[in-house]
Amino acid sequence: MSKNVLFYFSGTGNSLAVARNIAEGMTDTIVVPMLKENAESNIDADTERIGLIYPIHMNAVPRAVVKFTEGLRCLPEHYVFAVATHGGIPGMAGLHLNKVLNKQKIALDAYFEVEMINNTPKGVAPKPLMQLDWELSITPDIIEAKLKKADDIMDGVIRSVLNKESKTIQIPTSIGKKFSYWMMKLLWSENEKSKPKLGFILDEGCTGCGLCETLCTTHRIRMNEGKPEWTVEDCNYCYA
Repeated sequence: MSKNVLFYFSGTGNSLAVARNIAEGMTDTIVVPMLKENAESNIDADTERIGLIYPIHMNAVPRAVVKFTEGLRCLPEHYVFAVATHGGIPGMAGLHLNKVLNKQKIALDAYFEVEMINNTPKGVAPKPLMQLDWELSITPDIIEAKLKKADDIMDGVIRSVLNKESKTIQIPTSIGKKFSYWMMKLLWSENEKSKPKLGFILDEGCTGCGLCETLCTTHRIRMNEGKPEWTVEDCNYCYA
């Protein structure tokens, strides 16, 4: 197998791009989708580094990533790191990942965040938790600057990971940040109980090809007389 295994979950493609970028900067590395059946089987006796790469959803770890970690088996000698992509408001999502991994008795050696071009559809998150009208600020100059900054951060990530540097996250100690952390914990708890879904619109543009049914990662779409129907309230926000 490979010494380095990068597991990714990506909705619009930002996190996949980051995973590929990191893989290109390393050797003996494979990139594996978390949603692939038995993805964790790519870890074997030769594995040294395990990376988790995913987008931040409402200041938290996506449900698909949480579910993936439940089947993840890491050894003390594995160097485990995570890279979370976001559109500008990451919140305390790193502490949420710590909480998730602690349940599985997995130690997180390093955590990184990379700001990418915001492309989250409106209505997914509450207004206070997302940047509204982001599309009005997307210009070629801004895109170039943000991608350059992201590349620089990823260069640093690659160096840190290759050297197995420790970059852990600490629970806040100040009163103000402690209160924010407490509020975030409530939000994480509510997210774990929720049944997320997106209200896709079916109009005359639908040709009945059935591609959406094939691609849906939670199998919530079923074709009925040539038209798709949303059958369950379960969504990975993959936007596929």
